[in-house]
Amino acid sequence: MTTSSWAMRWITSLATIVLLVAIAIGAAIVVAWSSLPIDQATLVVNGETVTLPSLSGWQAAMALLLAVFAVLVAAIVVVGAVAIAVATALFGSAIVVLGIVATLLLVASPVLMVGWLIWRLARGPSAGGARPGLA
Repeated sequence: MTTSSWAMRWITSLATIVLLVAIAIGAAIVVAWSSLPIDQATLVVNGETVTLPSLSGWQAAMALLLAVFAVLVAAIVVVGAVAIAVATALFGSAIVVLGIVATLLLVASPVLMVGWLIWRLARGPSAGGARPGLA
């Protein structure tokens, strides 16, 4: 599996999820629109009052589309914010772990060097005779 097909699979699945969420939000708004008492509901946009029961045809479809778009944008912003927060926390944790490992290696390096020297002395001469770099 190549990287481009892997990325394309992720993009396709993400687009499918966004589409399903948009359909679910639209269905929920349609159900709410038809079941809630909205006889007295009004919106004021730039000083112009719009009553919800007076919306019909393309105006109702546009209101539905704008509501779905607003909810999708809000959901994407929230998911993005959570992803950035998690990534920042993981990056910070990785930096801390790297610092701890570097400190432990710095502290342990003299002990490792002495242990290696003792091992070299205790090993004794090799069966092939003199070793070429230790003459």
